[in-house]
Amino acid sequence: MKSRHVVRRLVPVDFLDLDGLELWLEAMAAKGLHLLKFGALFAQFQPGEPARVRYHAEPTMERRRDAVSNPVPGCGELGWSYVGKLGYLALFRTADPDAPEFHTDPVTQSYTLDQLTRRLTRFVWLLLAMMAALTAFLVWARLDSSFGLVLDLVRYSSLYTSVVYLVDLALIIHFSWTVWGLCRLRRRLRAGIPHQRPLRWRHTGLVRQSYTLLLSISAFLQICSVIAYFAGVTRWDTELSTLDRPAPVLSLAELAGRDYTPEPFGYPGYEGPDLDNYVSYKRTPFSHIYEVDQSGTVNRGRCHLEMEWYDLTLPFLAEPLLEDLMDYQLYDLAYVPERYKVEELSANGFDRLVLAEDLDYGGQQLFARLGGRVVSLDYSGDGDLTDHLDQIAGLLRWDGQVCFRTNV
Repeated sequence: MKSRHVVRRLVPVDFLDLDGLELWLEAMAAKGLHLLKFGALFAQFQPGEPARVRYHAEPTMERRRDAVSNPVPGCGELGWSYVGKLGYLALFRTADPDAPEFHTDPVTQSYTLDQLTRRLTRFVWLLLAMMAALTAFLVWARLDSSFGLVLDLVRYSSLYTSVVYLVDLALIIHFSWTVWGLCRLRRRLRAGIPHQRPLRWRHTGLVRQSYTLLLSISAFLQICSVIAYFAGVTRWDTELSTLDRPAPVLSLAELAGRDYTPEPFGYPGYEGPDLDNYVSYKRTPFSHIYEVDQSGTVNRGRCHLEMEWYDLTLPFLAEPLLEDLMDYQLYDLAYVPERYKVEELSANGFDRLVLAEDLDYGGQQLFARLGGRVVSLDYSGDGDLTDHLDQIAGLLRWDGQVCFRTNV
């Protein structure tokens, strides 16, 4: 074969699929592509004349990557030549149609799999133990978290961790199944049953390739999200008094009445922003989120209003998000139900409206949904949120243009 150029092809079979590797390489040779070497994802071929050749993958525990120090004795006399190495497999090739099979005795062939299957089996048990520990940790973290699954997903885009966990689990299951197949092959050979190659190779490398692709895409998106966050592309925050862009704000001044006076956040020596009268925005893959804090006094009595406003990318998450917000903000409802009065309200402009009143300490919490939008309000003061349902419904209909801030 004359050297022209190198052709790279994605390896479509699993690296432990002995039959698949042999059949695929033979099919490539029939197309005029002859193996030079393997890489992590791609194999390199040298173009030449199409040829009918046979390949054989022989297990070896030799640690050197590109060569084996002592190829199978007598393989050259049998018409087989050493080609290269892939992991723990040494690859041999013959162009002689009359060359005998690499192994004629199944029991002897089974011994070649002993060391490989033992090592891989130990590795599988180690991976399963690590995955069990990781699963236990994730379950514990979920049970210990105050956030529900949907609230955590919407606010913090926890999807990346879930994707990594699921693709790792899928790869480990696939790897365990492959190793079990090798162990089963060894047992059949040890019993004297000759191995029959399938008629064609299958895309057994699809799991490994999908794993690499999904992790690469997830990591890229996560990196872009982090860069966008710290660059301020997907978030901003400011004091209400200097708000210069549209934002959905229910005015605490209107709830409290004419005697309302804002009470800035601070303490002696503090020179930072007024965090008690503050609005922040962030964009996650699943939602636009506004959070607004307002604090003030009415006749020396303190009043406070906190709002969370969500416009969801996936509207079907709205109802479970509302439930998660209720569970999070009314965390002790299940333990002291007598503390709250919770009622479902019916009013125009809402798909769902829930009001919770704190009978011990006063204050109201309201949870509202319309389509793919959810609003949560936590209010303490002398007013009544139900007197302002039209304004709250307006928050859910907000078009992104009008600023609802008035007299704050």
